Amino acid sequence: MNSASRSEQYLTLFRAALAQSARNGEALLSHVLLVTRRSLAQEFNRATGQLERAQLGLCIQLLDEKAAALCARFPALLRQAFEDKQAVSSQFGELALGELSHKQLEHMDENQVQERVEFARALQLVQSIAQPGLNELNGCMGTLLGLTHVKPERNPLRPQTYLTVLQEALLQAALPIQVRISWTQHLASGLGEALQSSYSALAQKIKSYGVLPLPAGEPERPLMAARSQAPAHRKNGVDGASHQPGVLTLNRLRELLADQTDPQQEVAPDEAVTQFAGTLDWNVADATDDSLTPDSEESTTDFSSTVPAAFEALQNMNQADDVMLPLSQRQDTLMDKAGQAQSTRQRLRKNCQSSAQVLGFEVMVQMIDNLVNDTRLLKPIRDVIENLEPALLRLVLVDARFFNNKQHPARRLLHEITQRGLVFGSADTPECARFIRSLHRYVNPLSRIHIDSAEPFDLALFNLNNMWSEQLVQTHQTVQQAMRVLNRAEERNLLAEKISADLGHIPEMQQVPAPVVEFLCGPWAQVMATAELNNNEGAEDPGGYKNLVNHLLWSAQPELARQDMGKLTKLLSRLLSKLREGLSLIDYPAVKTSLFFDVLMKLHQQAFRPAPAASTAAPKVVDKTNLSGYHRHWLAPEEAKVSGFMEMPDDHRPVQPPTQAASAPSLPLLENLVVGSWVEIAISGSWQRSQLNWISPQRTMYLFTGAQGQTQSMTRPSLENLVATQALRLASEHSMVDSALDEVVHTAMRNSLERGQI
Repeated sequence: MNSASRSEQYLTLFRAALAQSARNGEALLSHVLLVTRRSLAQEFNRATGQLERAQLGLCIQLLDEKAAALCARFPALLRQAFEDKQAVSSQFGELALGELSHKQLEHMDENQVQERVEFARALQLVQSIAQPGLNELNGCMGTLLGLTHVKPERNPLRPQTYLTVLQEALLQAALPIQVRISWTQHLASGLGEALQSSYSALAQKIKSYGVLPLPAGEPERPLMAARSQAPAHRKNGVDGASHQPGVLTLNRLRELLADQTDPQQEVAPDEAVTQFAGTLDWNVADATDDSLTPDSEESTTDFSSTVPAAFEALQNMNQADDVMLPLSQRQDTLMDKAGQAQSTRQRLRKNCQSSAQVLGFEVMVQMIDNLVNDTRLLKPIRDVIENLEPALLRLVLVDARFFNNKQHPARRLLHEITQRGLVFGSADTPECARFIRSLHRYVNPLSRIHIDSAEPFDLALFNLNNMWSEQLVQTHQTVQQAMRVLNRAEERNLLAEKISADLGHIPEMQQVPAPVVEFLCGPWAQVMATAELNNNEGAEDPGGYKNLVNHLLWSAQPELARQDMGKLTKLLSRLLSKLREGLSLIDYPAVKTSLFFDVLMKLHQQAFRPAPAASTAAPKVVDKTNLSGYHRHWLAPEEAKVSGFMEMPDDHRPVQPPTQAASAPSLPLLENLVVGSWVEIAISGSWQRSQLNWISPQRTMYLFTGAQGQTQSMTRPSLENLVATQALRLASEHSMVDSALDEVVHTAMRNSLERGQI
């Protein structure tokens, strides 16, 4: 069997496996619910409390009432999941069914948090039970998909899919949330056993067709290790204890994000330190220095004047340091200061007077760790963030609004530092050096100022924005101008596409050479569209450019034009003049204009010659399906210059419907590409980082800005081509501060699972 036939057979088997699994869904869920009912009944018999027995009794009653409908609905939901999400993936891996961000968490109540945790626990148990059969099936599915090694995330039948579908089915059944939670606690074991049996049987069936499974790769890590490993530890000796199980559970974090912590729950400082030592301790021996007592900590500066005055004096001192010290020496100074982070944390932690303060302290520590270890930022920028940590830790002891208010000055400052820092891929540029100097001047002084409010952060942000204002204004103006140009271009291109489609209905389009068709459906459609957009007087044929189409088609047929030489002679001068007039309207390049005129001139010369002997060659037929695709996303030279248009070779070819194989790799990335995302584009052999600033209303044009505020625009097909050829990759989808906080949510989820509480 040749390769093409084998691929087709494997694709057929793959689809058959999905279809069979969906059909088996009803029987599978029926068995799982039966096991679930037995488990609920056993717990009901053991229960002694009246409230507990009433709750379990309701769960059993609703299970009896809803089971048949759930089982009947389950196959259709599975089929939809298999078809639509064959590469189900979550930012938080297998840990939580679907992405859970801090934004979602702050809007959840305690029951919703508990449900999310219970489903994560269920997934953990299901996967551990079904793993042997899943490993075997992953190898078979990998072969059917044409993979070179096992990729468990590409298997649509993985346990996460089943549990996600089951969760959706329970939601559609309008069950009370406490009932859903109880069911979830009792169904995991039965579902794991059912999937283990199903996976093994399906793998054997696939192998019976002669399919050789891929060798078993690295098994999926258990849920506690899902997602990536914890960030690399800092070189200053912090041992990562802040990422160990501790006070930070999902519900506690939710209270902090929703500002529901009770500041009145005071505890003695020593008690707070002892209570949470397992979470925040690093090296207690280093905290015995008398100079590190809470009282001495407040003496962070010799200035006793107001914050703005003290801040100004400190930043002036930093400015003098900028003159005297090379950049490399300033970085060494920062690294020396960073070496004190361990003892600084110990010292500041002793100032926590309540459990709420300890919670905020721990969350800030983890956020800073996540940012400092994020290698998307250059090391000098991460050093500045690390140097800022003491000021942020002092802040959260007096102001927890940092976590639940995106407009908090300190949070905005951290956001600006990280988001502006993302643009730099190398420190060896004047722009990056200026950016780092601005941080040294206005951010570093915060670590030496007494922090009792957000005012110092607000002042630092104000000064930075003033320093950056000139470039910000210039970049904003450049982006706005490019947006206007691209908006106009998209509007014209969409209208030109419609005009091209209408031209396809003209019979004479089949009688002229392909270059004439390409001209009419390309640049001349742009001319007619531009004239229509400029038509403020309501003219039926603005500029007379539509009428010219008929004359051009007639003159481009030598056999037809030869029949009326007088008409052709009179027409030529006006025709060429009108063509030049129209093309100048869209600033069509002179070189391309000359090339088309050469083609047209040869056709006219043929008309003036005697008719040749009858030809037996069949007339060339133009494919009408491509007429609307010529120059679909064309930009005039000035438009391309203003918007930094990146023209790809395929931009001027007729647009063909993308095949599933070609479009599939790019779709997930493009779907995640939103305004504000950072991408890296391979240009001239090197990766350049840019931020997506704008997507056109019809999503046909994309506008990016680079490190110096320069614009880069491209069409949707060009973007798809870059992704498909791995010349574009996503560097950051969200705000780095938000991502750092999302990582804390992941840690809180893991802690909740490990501690058996929410």
